[in-house]
Amino acid sequence: MMRPNAGMQKYMNNHYEGMSPEQLILMLYKGALFKLQLVKQGIEENNIQKRGENLSKVISIIAELNASINPDIADESTNFLRGLYSAILIELPKVSLTNDIEIVNRTERYISKLKDIWENDVMGKKAAPVAKPSQRASAVTEHQKRSFLGMLTGSNSNSSYGPSAQPKLQAFAV
Repeated sequence: MMRPNAGMQKYMNNHYEGMSPEQLILMLYKGALFKLQLVKQGIEENNIQKRGENLSKVISIIAELNASINPDIADESTNFLRGLYSAILIELPKVSLTNDIEIVNRTERYISKLKDIWENDVMGKKAAPVAKPSQRASAVTEHQKRSFLGMLTGSNSNSSYGPSAQPKLQAFAV
């Protein structure tokens, strides 16, 4: 007889086994956004358990996204992405002490934009003829770069994530 935990583990393995790395990254972005919504609800409802459990989960997801960056690539884009994830990982734990919903909102904006870029510019290109693996996560348009950088550094000059970040977002590596 299979233990209940072993059955769940088998289900989870089968569920994720057929997914590409790109699909898994997208799932992590979507999961982070969902958990950030629950963190906000926990703050608004003054529900410490709801806030804390979901904050812990979103921190784990962001850490996993950070770990998923290809360590062999050290260009400006990937260094920026590592820095952004690291800054988020520094800021999010503060929410458990301060209930600062602005940190949650800011994180949600960044993750939402990253998810959109991932869906449109990485996964969207999967339907096109497959490039060499080193070119698979190709450049985003200049307009998207400016839009993304404006969101990160322009309108919110008080952002804890740093107005000094001026990268060219060229690739997201898996």
